[in-house]
Amino acid sequence: MLARARRPTASLCIALLALNAVGCHQINQREAQTVLQSSGSADTLKRVVGVTLNDGREIRFDAESHAFVRGDTLETQVDKQPWGIPVSDLQRLWVESVDNTRTSFLVLGILVAAFFAIGALAASQMSYALP
Repeated sequence: MLARARRPTASLCIALLALNAVGCHQINQREAQTVLQSSGSADTLKRVVGVTLNDGREIRFDAESHAFVRGDTLETQVDKQPWGIPVSDLQRLWVESVDNTRTSFLVLGILVAAFFAIGALAASQMSYALP
């Protein structure tokens, strides 16, 4: 009986991995000065993952690091080294956040797919007597 469930289970796992690759996280580029000046806004509660400097260079921070402002300097880690840049040299911040709408639809889609997979599995186990 478990042998029949392996293929649908594997297919469901592959589908879930594909959906995970799409992800519910998004990275938005925001004007640095507006985000940094509004210290009580929701933007500052999200994770800064990189910056665009005034000269056009883009710098991505280490995944495990957390950016913070100390005085007039944004401090974080880049390539596992401490890194700081004056706030006046920042053009844009890359703010990572979770998209609640996308997450809700993803969870709903997974539940519907699981419901139909269980229904298909149950239907394949039923035997029908012909009159």
